[in-house]
Amino acid sequence: MKPMKLFALLLTGFCLLQACQGSENKENTNTLASDSTLDTIGTNSKADLEDDETGFIQQAGVGGMMEVEAANLILQKSKNNEVKAFAKMMVTDHTKANAALQKLATNKGLQLPSTFPEEQQKHLDALGEFSDKGLDRQYMEMMVSDHIKTLELFRKAAQFQDPDIKAFAANTIPVLEGHYKAANALNDKLHKEKVNMGQDNSNVERDAKKPN
Repeated sequence: MKPMKLFALLLTGFCLLQACQGSENKENTNTLASDSTLDTIGTNSKADLEDDETGFIQQAGVGGMMEVEAANLILQKSKNNEVKAFAKMMVTDHTKANAALQKLATNKGLQLPSTFPEEQQKHLDALGEFSDKGLDRQYMEMMVSDHIKTLELFRKAAQFQDPDIKAFAANTIPVLEGHYKAANALNDKLHKEKVNMGQDNSNVERDAKKPN
């Protein structure tokens, strides 16, 4: 075989080998890029959040869990049908909101708290020490106070940059406003009943002290 023909065959073989290796490397590169993209989706969504956005998700998680736990306590111990009806609404609405928040947190690469911070746990334990009408009044006072703070938190979150957090907060605000209105009305009613009861007891005591 002539040297030039042999050189041409060797050159052709070398080019084919390089082409195969190039194709294989390109395929491997695409696979790694795809895997890298999946990893980035899981981590960058969390990294892209501002500190106050991450803080909101955590605070809303604790608050929503607290509302359901306190309401279940009332359903077990209260004898007031109106208070129990309010508590049932809390369980229904906040269970739904908590599920939506859990989905949001998962999509952002965050994990919601599974236990209460010490302060919230003490707050809940203190509620459980009340009984009868004292329990009802304490619960409704707690609901008024909590929903004032929660509405402030959610209204601020509705102005955040993250569109998913903004949408969650904006969609939840009307529900929270309804809770606050109902809690405020029922709280006022319970306290008026307490005042009237105190006046009635005073009248009984005065009548008992009157000379015959």
